[in-house]
Amino acid sequence: MRFVEFKDVSGAVVLVNAAGILFLRPAESGCTDVHFAGRQEPLRLDARVHEVAEALEEAAPEPPEPMMSLLS
Repeated sequence: MRFVEFKDVSGAVVLVNAAGILFLRPAESGCTDVHFAGRQEPLRLDARVHEVAEALEEAAPEPPEPMMSLLS
């Protein structure tokens, strides 16, 4: 799974990998709180929840085609 580049609310660039994300929660002023496994405080991103979710979904690898794996 690839990392996705976002900006946090301070303007710093952060790389996020969906593997450790527990859930996303909308925050004030259109930001998103990203809750990670093993981290007490959420990471606040300067993006809306649907934008974060779509970017993470696009970064997910495509599952292998079952028929092609049988042929190889």
